[in-house]
Amino acid sequence: MTPTLFPAGFQICSLSSGSSGNCYYIGSSEEGILVDAGISARRIRKTLEEIGLGFEQIKGVLITHSHIDHIQALTILTKKHRLPVYCTKGTWSGILRNRTTFDLDRDMFVEIVPKTPFRIATLSVEAFAVSHDAPDAVGYHIRNSERSLTLATDLGHIGEDAASYLLKANVVVLESNYDEQMLLSGRYPEHLKQRVHGPMGHLCNAHASNFLAQNYHHGISHILLGHLSAENNTPSLALQTLDDAFNRHGNRPAPHTIIRALPRGKRSELFVIH
Repeated sequence: MTPTLFPAGFQICSLSSGSSGNCYYIGSSEEGILVDAGISARRIRKTLEEIGLGFEQIKGVLITHSHIDHIQALTILTKKHRLPVYCTKGTWSGILRNRTTFDLDRDMFVEIVPKTPFRIATLSVEAFAVSHDAPDAVGYHIRNSERSLTLATDLGHIGEDAASYLLKANVVVLESNYDEQMLLSGRYPEHLKQRVHGPMGHLCNAHASNFLAQNYHHGISHILLGHLSAENNTPSLALQTLDDAFNRHGNRPAPHTIIRALPRGKRSELFVIH
């Protein structure tokens, strides 16, 4: 394993972000957690090694919801690597109904309740409800002693709970899944268009960008747009929509704020939050 790249501090790296698989590392150079495990365990291990980490430094896996692109690796992570899985009761039931994960080690389940804080290693975590077509779907607000991060992906709209946690984060990881025109004029069948576009589906560029532009403050150090669609979006389009929204609202981000569209099929850079 390669040596750690940075000293201890608040770090995030997207290992994969999109409908083909989602997984994020959040923690420090010494230890941390995964949010979702929707890519293979082998790929998770390899990608962690690229940023100087191993499974022995992962203290748990937070699951947002039970769709396969968020849970694929759980059987191996629980049985071979003995990683506890933190999720809501409804999400756990969905995981056990999935043929890919039904035989995972059930002793590794740790039930969480939205808006009830809990700790993993040096991190304080709160889950909050999001609007998505999976039982008990949540986002996460994660804090160390100095900084906080809110991750909200797979949501049809930004509800009151999600907004409150996004507003108090230094690092915002927010879904910007599709461009509305690309989706509605694209090749998806009508039922899938309606599912994605609906209030329990995914968040479009315009809605994500308007929320961010309206609510931006100088305490935000990073804006990371996640879960971009391969069919109905591009990174440049998502970023341009956000830039247009900032211009329209007259609320330009400060020079210190880092803005990125997270890549789909590969890891992002390792973000270190000071």
